Amino acid sequence: MVKSLVKVWGPRPFRTIDVWYLKSGFKELVKDKWKSYYVQGNDMMKFKDKLKSLMVDLKVWNRDVFGNLDTNKKKNLKEIDDLDSQDDQGELEESARLKRMGLVS
Repeated sequence: MVKSLVKVWGPRPFRTIDVWYLKSGFKELVKDKWKSYYVQGNDMMKFKDKLKSLMVDLKVWNRDVFGNLDTNKKKNLKEIDDLDSQDDQGELEESARLKRMGLVS
């Protein structure tokens, strides 16, 4: 029998992305969602279950608002690379140069 090398260190930590706090309505969304959850049990179980529900809702909200961040990042890096190639060949127009600056920042 082969033992798994993966260790379970407990529940996954609750994490947020800094840009969420800059998005208009984010804090209100969290407050409204938190108040909407009805859970039973002692205070610690209620907190854990509400946090678990909030993680699910924020994952959906993030995908709806920001899209798939990994896909967007890869797409932007490819576009920057393409623009750099055009620039190396001296074929980059000023509008494309400005577009590249926007992608980089």
